Amino acid sequence: MKKHKRLITSLAVSLLIILFGGIYIGYQYGPNFNFYLVPPTPKRDAMYALKRISATGIYPENHAQKGKLKKISNEISKKNNYKNIYPLLDQALTIKGGKHSSLETPKEVKKDISQYKEPTVRVKNNILYVHLPEFVGSTSQAKKYANTVYHKIIKQKYTGIIIDLSNNRGGDIGPMLAGISPIIPNGKLFELVNAANKSTNVTFQGSVTNNMGTKIDLGKVKKVTKLPIAVILNRWTASSGELTVLALKDNPSVKTFGGNSAGYTSINNTYTMYNGTQLNITTDKIRKNNGQVLFNSKIKPDFMTKEPIVKAKEWIVNHN
Repeated sequence: MKKHKRLITSLAVSLLIILFGGIYIGYQYGPNFNFYLVPPTPKRDAMYALKRISATGIYPENHAQKGKLKKISNEISKKNNYKNIYPLLDQALTIKGGKHSSLETPKEVKKDISQYKEPTVRVKNNILYVHLPEFVGSTSQAKKYANTVYHKIIKQKYTGIIIDLSNNRGGDIGPMLAGISPIIPNGKLFELVNAANKSTNVTFQGSVTNNMGTKIDLGKVKKVTKLPIAVILNRWTASSGELTVLALKDNPSVKTFGGNSAGYTSINNTYTMYNGTQLNITTDKIRKNNGQVLFNSKIKPDFMTKEPIVKAKEWIVNHN
């Protein structure tokens, strides 16, 4: 009987150890996966965010940077509200992520989503013109964005296509590439290279971008080949807008027109804090298929011009 009781006690202790171990793990590491056993205080929420910035930011930490981050950590520990914490997290983002990293408050995130912009699509003289704006929005908006462009591209045969990425400041690349998927070849687009020099392939199949952005599956995509495609960029073409240019350049029928892009050719990963604040942390450089590494480098057009649409139309007409 005593042996039986000891066995039950031993099992109970083991279960308690497992239970408390699970609670500890959930409390300590759950925030990395946006899982919280209890709501964190603003300073604890910020400490989780600071750890993510330090662990994933593209810039390695030298002695001076470690000192600055430690000072930021000490300052955060003295703050009791998000308003006073945000400037400190901004400093950490600059140290570890550089110019492309950013912090968006819940109010700013909500504003971005409410300002969804639809692509502009029109046809003149049998040339299809598409303006792809930046994309930040819901899943339903992402599908709508992609379908608006996709169905127009496959609707008929054109003399040529103009993809206008001017003023496209980035956002989610998935809907952008899905929309123009008929003119993007399947295969490897480029590589992401992190601070540890570990690379990840970004590939494209059908309408789905793998390892980057929202996956938008439009079913079996009929690719359009041997059609002149002019791409417009300017100094406000940035981030995912620039990466869309790189994806299009895999098509041998593409030429670019306009001015140099903004120079945000790097990858941001978003960490969402408990209160909804989003930290866009620059984590990767870009390695093109020819081996060239881009890190916040400007993209130069094939044809530098102040009249990109006019020149693009002339090129398409002369190409046929």
